[in-house]
Amino acid sequence: MAIRLPMFPLGSVIFPYSAVPLRVFEPRYLTLLDSVSEGSGEFGSVLIERGFEVGGGDQRFTIGTRVRIVGASDLEEGHKAIVVAGTERIRILEWLEDDPNPWAVVESIPDVAERFDVSELIDTASARLRPVMALASELGADTSDLDLTVSEDPVAASFQIAALAPVTPLDSYEMLAADSIDERLELASGFLMDRIDMIRAELAGGGS
Repeated sequence: MAIRLPMFPLGSVIFPYSAVPLRVFEPRYLTLLDSVSEGSGEFGSVLIERGFEVGGGDQRFTIGTRVRIVGASDLEEGHKAIVVAGTERIRILEWLEDDPNPWAVVESIPDVAERFDVSELIDTASARLRPVMALASELGADTSDLDLTVSEDPVAASFQIAALAPVTPLDSYEMLAADSIDERLELASGFLMDRIDMIRAELAGGGS
């Protein structure tokens, strides 16, 4: 079923089954927060394809995430900090007029598996998270607070692994938009292996 949803285009991807902190200061998105906080606390987020988050005029991808505000606090004047939890994938069917923030007609996207048991794919991708984080810490990244435990539910696990993978926004979008859980996990495994090779090469080069 299609619904109208206020939208918050971003320069990063928010995945279902993940929580993300956001700092909000643009007036139209502060208005969005005030509006949705009086109701369900829900809005949509999509990755910006071209352009900027501030001021409008951006071009946006067509698959995003429905999110719900789970925490909020006021910062300095005109700034708010919020934490949002991703709830489900959405497809943009039509962009509407800004009022004052973007609005869109969206529909939910179901998540399916091509095979009955994807546990092996989950295990492979999960196993690659640990060396990535260990190697990243050798480069100075603080990974001590990261929880690499994933859900036993395959849909949730696929999104959690995708959210933990330290990749580019376009790589993240590719995982978000994957046609199946299997494809998402295979993409995550490939991206993580690439990161392992890249960090090892960087460490080796730094030591020469």
